[in-house]
Amino acid sequence: MCKNTDKSSPQQHVHVTVTKDVPSEKQAEWLSMANDLASETWKEDGCLFYQFVQSKENKERFVIVEEWESQSKLEAHFSTAHFTKLVPLMDGISTTVELDVSQKCLAVSRPETSPSTSTDYKNHVHVTVTKTVPTEKQEEWLSMATELATGTWKEDGCISYEFVKSKDKSDRFVIVEEWESQAKLNAHFATPHFTKFVPLMDAISTTVALDVSSRCLSVSPSRTSSSTQHVHVTVTKNVPVESQQEWLGMAKELAAETWKEDGCITYDFVRSKENSERFIIVEEWESQTKLDAHFNTPHFTKFVPLMDAISTTVELDVSHKCLPMERQVSDRRKRNGRILIVYDTSTGSTACIADLIAEGALLLDRMEVRVRVVPGPATSWEDATKKRDALHPFATYSDIYWADAVCAGTPTNLGSISYRMKQFWDDFSQSGGWSTTDGKIGSAFTSQGGHGGGGELACMAMKSILMNFGFSVFGITDYVGFMDTMHYGSVIAKKPRAEIDRMKCRRQGLRLAEMVGYYINGRDDANPNVTKNWDTERWGFPGIPPRGVDESEASARTKTRPNMLMPAPKKALIFTKMEDYVHESTSAMAAWVHAKLGEFGWKGVVTDDKDFINNKEKLDEFDLIVFLNNSGQIFDKTENLLAHIDAGKGVVGVHAAVASFLNGKDASGLTIMEPTSDVFETVFGSHFKNHPVVQTGTIIMNDDLKAKNGKLNGYLSSVPAKFSLEDEFFNFTKNVADRDDITVVAWADESTYEGGLMGEKHPIAWYHEMGEKKAPIFYTGLGHFSHFYNGTGPEYVSTILEAGLRYCCGF
Repeated sequence: MCKNTDKSSPQQHVHVTVTKDVPSEKQAEWLSMANDLASETWKEDGCLFYQFVQSKENKERFVIVEEWESQSKLEAHFSTAHFTKLVPLMDGISTTVELDVSQKCLAVSRPETSPSTSTDYKNHVHVTVTKTVPTEKQEEWLSMATELATGTWKEDGCISYEFVKSKDKSDRFVIVEEWESQAKLNAHFATPHFTKFVPLMDAISTTVALDVSSRCLSVSPSRTSSSTQHVHVTVTKNVPVESQQEWLGMAKELAAETWKEDGCITYDFVRSKENSERFIIVEEWESQTKLDAHFNTPHFTKFVPLMDAISTTVELDVSHKCLPMERQVSDRRKRNGRILIVYDTSTGSTACIADLIAEGALLLDRMEVRVRVVPGPATSWEDATKKRDALHPFATYSDIYWADAVCAGTPTNLGSISYRMKQFWDDFSQSGGWSTTDGKIGSAFTSQGGHGGGGELACMAMKSILMNFGFSVFGITDYVGFMDTMHYGSVIAKKPRAEIDRMKCRRQGLRLAEMVGYYINGRDDANPNVTKNWDTERWGFPGIPPRGVDESEASARTKTRPNMLMPAPKKALIFTKMEDYVHESTSAMAAWVHAKLGEFGWKGVVTDDKDFINNKEKLDEFDLIVFLNNSGQIFDKTENLLAHIDAGKGVVGVHAAVASFLNGKDASGLTIMEPTSDVFETVFGSHFKNHPVVQTGTIIMNDDLKAKNGKLNGYLSSVPAKFSLEDEFFNFTKNVADRDDITVVAWADESTYEGGLMGEKHPIAWYHEMGEKKAPIFYTGLGHFSHFYNGTGPEYVSTILEAGLRYCCGF
């Protein structure tokens, strides 16, 4: 049996809680900015939670609750365009009551997913009721509470309904509720179970506190836990600074093993930000029995006494839910995937294939694999003295029931499966197994006497049996070599001695694990297309290496964990340097571009530091430069920009980008000025001359044959042929429409506004390729206002910019 319970440690999460008071007359403005801030923050890499909550009792009190993957992700958040723009403005009209930051120092955790009954989180209503119940009345009170909760959990709109009992105050209970809306809560008050039980419960208890609050901005779904009576343990420790490295080293080993225990729900180590010697261990267990078993494990008995010897226990608290009734979440979404590889063999060939498929399946984390051989007597051509289960145990029917997926392997016998394999499934059917395995995933493999020996027929015969038992079977599109694939399953001539044959087996195992992870465990990261992106990035096509590919490289591909195959995202420099005129829309523009690049799988870096261009080593890290609304002498080393283009890397210019390097300053834009550098005229084909006052004009999309067949056309189908727009319409030093190598995307119709100097053909957006490596260059003169990028204005401007970004990103 092979088993993998390895769990990778998550990054140290950072939790931030900010309590703010916002005067009533400023709340509309504050919340508007908060909405923009939250909308962009949720898109950031590393943001796990970002929620705004408003008190029902104190209308001026707001709480911002955040969780980040790491301190570096939080610090990156502080540098984003939306943070630097909005937070100072929000702070200017509010008062910070409290700010708290905490961090997990050993965040080894098990991923969970759970359903949500509502995504309109802003309208959710939260109720917290604190009650005291005399000891002699608690049995009666909890009996009614059980009936009340049973009925309440069935109600439409109930998100959470829990009863918690204090360990310190034996008569103290807290009821914690969450409802989709006030209307659903009001409906709850009229239900038969509420009107029957609540008055009776109130008569024998005292209400200490009642609080009603609601979320003031949309947030992420909450999680639910299992229905078992969980036990919660909180241990507060002081660890001297000089002992912390040793203590945390043991804590890491302790946590790594504890997470593997049956019944462990949560096991986190948290370190105080205020007191550097203070650590808290937060645990949750399915039951007291599971917790007691934990105390007897080898890792607990080894490490805890040693850790206690160099630390001081400040407090230890054990508590549990007194009424743990809640929505059920399928266990399969929280546990490891389960794969059974069952095979028959006479010569050992199929057994070797089975081991390699297991090896491939274990490349995906959170997978458990059992390898079993079908039972049965030796055939006349086998050595009867050899134990058939010497290498792997005999398969049992319980193995099938345990598994999420079964990969069945058989020797090819006259173009079909072996006798013992057929008998195993026949006996399983007659024992009551037929019609009990629907929904499982199936795959097959075989060994054959030689190439063309009927192996694919045997795989299809094996899959036919699995389909009769309700298994969902799948094909594999991948090639591990230029002419080597396993569409129907691994088909190997004798033992898999050649590396190309071993590669097939490992790939099949990985694909089976991906299917279990994606379809059974609900893991988006296990989608086969995610791991196949590496092939596309490396070889230009998913799952097929090119002719003549180095075998060692292709072999390494089949041995590498999927999370190690993911290529580093391409990087884009979003450059916002403005030394003269400052466009107020630049922050919104930068945030939009950053988010859009994130959708493309790119990593955007927003900066106005000219050293990112002046320093060639820094600039070489980027695959794309996006110039946004720049002004003044924004960088000095023009040769670095040209070297970037010579390398085949793209450049995007937006609106005032071409108004950099001018020989004068004029905030009105009416004065005709000349460039002090020809670099942007070289790159974009033209430079800013001046612009008339903001006014409404007509934009006409280019519909000539060249534009229709152009590389941007597929992304512009939603833009009408002609539309009106209020904007700044730039005049340029040269008319790029006169150049055959430049494709105009859109024109400004000068007959519809005043101040145009370009004539009948006034280009306003265009693109071309530059240099021997055909670096993609795009420019749009549209986009003066923030509303083009924050969703409140016409979308055509951002659609045209998105098309240019896609072009320069290589789509």
